[in-house]
Amino acid sequence: MNVYLVRHAEALPVGGAVTRDADRTLSPGGEEQARVMAKALSHIEPSVGAVITSPLTRARMTGDVLASAFAVRPPVRASENLSPGFPYKALLEELLEQGKAGSVVAVGHQPDMANFISWLVADASPVSLSMPPGAMAHLVIDPLSPQDQALLRWLLTPAVAAALSQPST
Repeated sequence: MNVYLVRHAEALPVGGAVTRDADRTLSPGGEEQARVMAKALSHIEPSVGAVITSPLTRARMTGDVLASAFAVRPPVRASENLSPGFPYKALLEELLEQGKAGSVVAVGHQPDMANFISWLVADASPVSLSMPPGAMAHLVIDPLSPQDQALLRWLLTPAVAAALSQPST
């Protein structure tokens, strides 16, 4: 099963009209990061069965942009299993359930997403992973595996995705 774990794109800071962290929206740069990653993902994986996001605004917005890139828009829904500090086992079970419909995209926060990847690929051994805003990791999870393990295929940042989409000179 293909799983794409995404850190939400760049968000505006708390201040002014935004009084709660949970209500932070994407910045203009974050909206562009999400569009770049959506385009890359739709080329890499033309069909996604579901997009699951944290309930926080910036993650939901990132998930909506990602879903909009597909010819057949996958359903997007918020899950408490992607809230900051989520329990890894609960998210894995949800991903496995959603994966029955095809590839799954999950949009969350740092350090949770990098720590979840570490838990899946290194059995909680310390692994240092950098996931800047908008970054996406592709993992393959065998739902029949008796252990909670995954194979990390790649990690892509918005800067690299944007550079790859530029015409060669």
